[in-house]
Amino acid sequence: MSILYKRIEGFGKPVVFLHGFLESSTMWNFLEFPQQLLQCIFVDIPGHGQSVSLLDEKPSITSFAETIWKDLYTQGIKSFDIVGHSMGGYVALELAKLVQNNPKVILLNSNFWEDSIEKKHNRDRVISIISKNKNLFIQEAIPGLFIHPEDHKNTIESLIAEAKNIPVEGIKYASIAMRNRPDLTEYAKTIADHLVCIQGEKDSIVSEHEMYCKTENQIPYITIPNTGHMSHIEASKLVQQTITDILLDRL
Repeated sequence: MSILYKRIEGFGKPVVFLHGFLESSTMWNFLEFPQQLLQCIFVDIPGHGQSVSLLDEKPSITSFAETIWKDLYTQGIKSFDIVGHSMGGYVALELAKLVQNNPKVILLNSNFWEDSIEKKHNRDRVISIISKNKNLFIQEAIPGLFIHPEDHKNTIESLIAEAKNIPVEGIKYASIAMRNRPDLTEYAKTIADHLVCIQGEKDSIVSEHEMYCKTENQIPYITIPNTGHMSHIEASKLVQQTITDILLDRL
């Protein structure tokens, strides 16, 4: 039995979609991609959704990527592009190293640099909090990802309910893996001709100013106006079209 859950929709160009922290592959339900042009492979990252948590002693984003790659490879899925939201973007970059076809990589509300010292401390705080009260942390964290949470009350309630099903060990593993991930700025520059960042204008997790500074006019990024970290919900039509256009070489 595979530890990895995924679902496949469509018949065109293969694309692997990777969700973010406290999410699952259901996050992509807010977007509709042309099934005749794209074969969408929606993956639950280990420890999230219906995928089993990893148990290795040194949690890493690389372990996530290797687990996904091995599962896809054994099923004959060896060539594909990658779209990753938030944490899924970190996994996408590591997965891209394993794929032989120089895949397109789209980082949606994500980045390619390591956590700052302050952010690493915040990860440690999350690990401590979830051990004591996982549900309280989830209830407080998810609304803050939206710039206008009051406009998405029902959606936020659904996201919170789903996140509460994630086991503590899955959240801990992911938090440690994100905290310890290396800086991939130089790698990102080497694949800049097939890497695109999609940035929320008002994203409190990955600020537009920081993205501007880090890309240094070498790595392309596209700003989605009036959105926060959940741009795929806050501006679903625009994000959907932008991702599709990039994957189909329309941009």
